[in-house]
Amino acid sequence: MRFMAMIPRAYQLTVLAGSLILLLTTAPIAIAQSTTPPVEPTPPPSPVTGIRNKISAGDLLSAESILEVHLAKNGEDGQWLKGLSWLARGALLVGDTGKAERYIDQVRLSCADRIGRGAELEKDPDLELAYGAAIEVKAQLLERTKGVGQAAEYLRGELGLVKGPVSLVSRLYKRLNMLTLAGEPAPELQIEDFIGTAPPTLVSLRGKPVLLFIWAEWCGDCKAQAAGLAHVKTRYEEGGLQVVAITRYYDEVPDRIREKERMDSVWTAVYADLGPVPIVISTASMERYGGSSTPTIVFVDREGIVRRYTPTRLTEAELESTLDQLVR
Repeated sequence: MRFMAMIPRAYQLTVLAGSLILLLTTAPIAIAQSTTPPVEPTPPPSPVTGIRNKISAGDLLSAESILEVHLAKNGEDGQWLKGLSWLARGALLVGDTGKAERYIDQVRLSCADRIGRGAELEKDPDLELAYGAAIEVKAQLLERTKGVGQAAEYLRGELGLVKGPVSLVSRLYKRLNMLTLAGEPAPELQIEDFIGTAPPTLVSLRGKPVLLFIWAEWCGDCKAQAAGLAHVKTRYEEGGLQVVAITRYYDEVPDRIREKERMDSVWTAVYADLGPVPIVISTASMERYGGSSTPTIVFVDREGIVRRYTPTRLTEAELESTLDQLVR
């Protein structure tokens, strides 16, 4: 204290000010954390639309060039893999089976590499789409070059290996059904849930012609089919026609109560003119009937045999042309 008293007061103030500055400049400063999430980089534009347009015009060479440019800029990303699968389809479409085979092999190799590095079909839509496309194009190529039997055998083999996702299994069954389902007994419905009254089994409907309408509540083409279905149902009901609707849950389990309510609401609003129709909710039946494409319409005769399988919407005239044969 005596020592401090001997120091001039001005000097004491200078020392204290310096110490304060030193403290302020060396103490950690709390920086407010931003609540704004980091901006995700914009994904590169997809080449698929351009490729599909060129393929639709029969211009495979331009489609190949589009994918080449994308590859040079972005590498072998998911959009490149999808584009490659479209080149396989395009090559088959223009009749270049050699290129189709090469593109199929390239897609399968790339898919196998990605899966080997930990990618999952259930979590990677680009991977799933390309994988399924390669199998479908291979089946079409086999049908064209070696016949329906070998194509069907190939698809059954692939189905034995694929455990999911549902959309992929459905897609492969769709291709198999297009080759083999007509003339075969209609697979029995696996009723997991339903809307309204309990649906009948197909066995119980023997003696009646049956139209299976495979739909999804969000499907625009399904809704567009409603009026035509209502007209033919009214026309052929006296002949015993039974319409059965089949759909599945797309949402996760916790959200399915709300999803079922949406299904019921959409059916009531859009398909009211059909009158009472059993509505089956079944993942297994959607897979077996190839419900990756909605709508899909299956015509079953009085003996329970499939007479026509169409994974697409149909005109009223097309519906009538088949039902005329079933109901007479």
